[in-house]
Amino acid sequence: MKFTAAAAITVFGLTVFCCSTVKFVEANELKLRAREKMRKDKAERQLQANDAGLVFSRGYVCITRQQDFAFVIPQQKSLVFESGVFSDVNLLGSSTIQSGGIYDPADVQIVDRLGTSEADSFDDPFSGINKPQRGQFAGQRQPKFIPQKDPGFFFNGECVATQVAGTGPLILGHSCLLNLCLGGGGYNCLAIYAGSKFVFNPLEQVLFSPTTFNEGVTKNNAGSIVPSLPPSYPGTIIGGTGLFVGAVGYVDVTTITGSTLTPVKTGVDGTFIDGRFPQAGYITQKINVVTNVPLPVAP
Repeated sequence: MKFTAAAAITVFGLTVFCCSTVKFVEANELKLRAREKMRKDKAERQLQANDAGLVFSRGYVCITRQQDFAFVIPQQKSLVFESGVFSDVNLLGSSTIQSGGIYDPADVQIVDRLGTSEADSFDDPFSGINKPQRGQFAGQRQPKFIPQKDPGFFFNGECVATQVAGTGPLILGHSCLLNLCLGGGGYNCLAIYAGSKFVFNPLEQVLFSPTTFNEGVTKNNAGSIVPSLPPSYPGTIIGGTGLFVGAVGYVDVTTITGSTLTPVKTGVDGTFIDGRFPQAGYITQKINVVTNVPLPVAP
């Protein structure tokens, strides 16, 4: 009986030991799994934090002078449109070329300009054109003053009309290659491609009022017409130079101020563009940038 009792106690002890060992191993496995899960969760959170830290965004303002902006129209059958309007002009392949300085939005103040540009004294005495013929600014707004430009901060490039409505002056789409340079003496630049829908008629006000710049018996009505601003458009960052090598991201370009009417004149000889009618006003654009590299503050 003693042997049997001792054996029973031994067997019971082994059973308890085995069960305790199994439970201990299971508990350790659960702890290891919990620690592994915590480690993975921490790694994922750290990775998300690192990814969030790679996204940089900043806004800039570009101001382009008239002498640094060109609207190029492809060769037409005739430079004079005998119909008296610009409905026959073909803007397919027309391009806008610009080069403007980059500024900090906090340093640029945009003010309303509801009157004509006569108040700016843009009159050129050698052109023979009176100041009232300058007309309204597009958007009826202009920068209050232009800050000092840093030669290493600029925005330039070309946009080409790739789709038009028939043979008229209505642009439906464009393709742009642009450079946004942000310091480094002009060598730290983002390369931007913009190809999207872009519905805009740069000669709309001229078509609606072909007598805008008429002289003589026809009353001049330039001061009563407000030119339209072009629509905003998106762009994709496809690389860069200098500190921006390997950059990716996107931009959004919005025009907030523009120049006066296109210098178009009508007369007995037809409708044509007269180089004696220089446009006035600054073209101001807001550029919002989101990329994977740090962006400097504009001077």
